[in-house]
Amino acid sequence: MSFRIVERIFSEDEKSPSVLIANIYGEPNVEKNIKKMEKIIEIAHWKKVNILIFPELSATGYIWKDSDPAPVWDLLADGENKRIESWIRNIRDSLTEGEGGLEYIFYGNVREKNKKYYNCTFILNPSIDYRLEEYIYAKVFLTPSERVFFSQGTDKRLSIDTRWGRFGFLICYDLCFVELPRQYAFIDGVDAIVTMAAWHSQAIREYEKMNTRTDHYYGFLWDLMNASKAAYNQVWSLGSNWVGRHKKSLEYFWGGSGLWAPSGMKLLQASNINEELLIIRNIDIKGQRDREQDDFNYKIDFRELYRQMKFSTDCIHFIDEK
Repeated sequence: MSFRIVERIFSEDEKSPSVLIANIYGEPNVEKNIKKMEKIIEIAHWKKVNILIFPELSATGYIWKDSDPAPVWDLLADGENKRIESWIRNIRDSLTEGEGGLEYIFYGNVREKNKKYYNCTFILNPSIDYRLEEYIYAKVFLTPSERVFFSQGTDKRLSIDTRWGRFGFLICYDLCFVELPRQYAFIDGVDAIVTMAAWHSQAIREYEKMNTRTDHYYGFLWDLMNASKAAYNQVWSLGSNWVGRHKKSLEYFWGGSGLWAPSGMKLLQASNINEELLIIRNIDIKGQRDREQDDFNYKIDFRELYRQMKFSTDCIHFIDEK
């Protein structure tokens, strides 16, 4: 098992984190996916990166529609977080803290709670108990096919403080809803938003009179929304996505995992066809964000009008405290 590795250097500040973003193919097979994750974790240790990001449903691979849903249920049960707990603990025990090595792994997996399944983000770090509610994010916005198997998460967001800055988390379809990342940025004060995804490629949009067409509209949205999420919130955007053709659904995943600066500009993006591991060294998370906000800070202008944002079941309410 080998991977093409693409490395770039953001700065010369070795106190800033190095990040590995996995742009990989996942099978509907827990054993194969875990072996692939193990190999990538070995590479992350070898390359001395500090943060490793996997796609959505890293252990199971993504779900699929079928007239018989039983195989999907079996797959989710086989990969559920408690079922692979000994493996997870071994991986966590391999991590370091404050020693210049691999400190954090962000991965997606199935969680069973009260006899319901949730599509979740988990964090591995020596100082974090990944089983605690405060360190688990359950996907809020589910696609129609996901609603067959998963229950919806609440609007509870997940953010963590690291020595390089504060990180918030989204899962795939969450990216389409503007106010969730906006709350991360303006209420939680995150410096970076990580999106783990199983984002598809194929959808047609055509405007005949304008001679404009794409067969990869979903892929276009992934690129657009990662860039705009960064730009309209002035935060870093990091995205890890599956790539290649799903063995069951035969649909293509877009790949295109990457890194977008707080300006919204793309700094590095992976293949839409092949597996790649992106390594970006010495990302000055807080420093670069502060420099860009010194030039123009959206939050200041926003808070002149709106002091607080709250979710309701029907809409977003903006509350003026003046």
